[in-house]
Amino acid sequence: TTMPKKPKDVIIVGAGIVGCLTGYLLAKEGVQVTIIEKDSVASHASVFAFGEMGALEGTGIPDPLLDFSLWSNRKHKQLYEELKETSGIDSHFRIGDRLTLSFDDSSAEHAKRNLEWQSPIPDFDTYWVDSKQARDIEPRVNPEALGGVLVKGAGSTEPYRYTLAAAQAGEKMGVTMILRNVTGLISSQGVCTGVKFDGGELNSESVVLAMGPWANVASEWCKFEIPISPLKGQILRLNLPGDPLKCSIHYGGSYLGSKPDGLVWAGTTEEEAGFDEQITPEGRNKVMEDLLQMAPSLNVSELVHQTACLRPVSSDGLPVIGKVPGWNNVYLGTGAGRKGILWSTGMSYGLKDIILGNPAEVPGLAFLDPIRFVTA
Repeated sequence: TTMPKKPKDVIIVGAGIVGCLTGYLLAKEGVQVTIIEKDSVASHASVFAFGEMGALEGTGIPDPLLDFSLWSNRKHKQLYEELKETSGIDSHFRIGDRLTLSFDDSSAEHAKRNLEWQSPIPDFDTYWVDSKQARDIEPRVNPEALGGVLVKGAGSTEPYRYTLAAAQAGEKMGVTMILRNVTGLISSQGVCTGVKFDGGELNSESVVLAMGPWANVASEWCKFEIPISPLKGQILRLNLPGDPLKCSIHYGGSYLGSKPDGLVWAGTTEEEAGFDEQITPEGRNKVMEDLLQMAPSLNVSELVHQTACLRPVSSDGLPVIGKVPGWNNVYLGTGAGRKGILWSTGMSYGLKDIILGNPAEVPGLAFLDPIRFVTA
């Protein structure tokens, strides 16, 4: 296939962080960008996410995604300043410590084995702390913990402000945002020429599908099965007497951390519940149970708010970035699961380079190409 020429205009379907950030980056390169969103900017996972960046753990790390993950993490600091200057919105990016607790020998052994490859990574200071050291860092840690892995230098951001900053920076660069429900692609002789939406259509030279957990809806438009499904996550926001937590605390798939809003955020569930975004008492209880395992004294905290969102997960757990098989000018950017905020930089810069035919600056994109889902 020949490289498509650099497009003059691009339609992006979806105004979560990947859609908004990709739009901004393309507009900066002189492309005319229109983002089409069915609800409103960051109305789903991009607004309710925790926003802390665990670059050293999760599906695909260390293999094959460590380099992609570290690149994404490094980019945030520079992008933060740039978006703040361009948009005027402060996304409260900051660097802090994260402590992942172990309560039994096998999880402690597992954590220490991972330290063999984690510790040498120069981006962070990563090491094992025993139970007493853990409580010296944060006195509210459960004394029953055997210890944990401390990562010094982890980034975090406020996802809603970050997405808004990307959207407004894009608007300053000429990105147009329209609120419509896209219903299909327009194509002529196998080339996509734009999109159809309720009440009209719009032409463009390229289309980016950044639809989060709704990406599978586009399978029919593309005649390619996009293997993305929603993973529901519920988060509690709590009012905690006393000082903010000195670090974020993690255990299993759960976490708690103090946020700039003065509240402690605790999460999260992983539920396969289709597209149901309702909060549930079961979700609340699961999060509270893990929270009390990490820090029993937090039983005095007061529940202020409970949220739920749907995260896009691909069938192999890795993000999906690149050209849709069978099309020369339709692109996908979704599937980051619980790492959408961290990986948004790698995904968006990666998409921008793929669309413009630039040499890739983001490592590891070859592993994330949608072509991997095409069976022989």
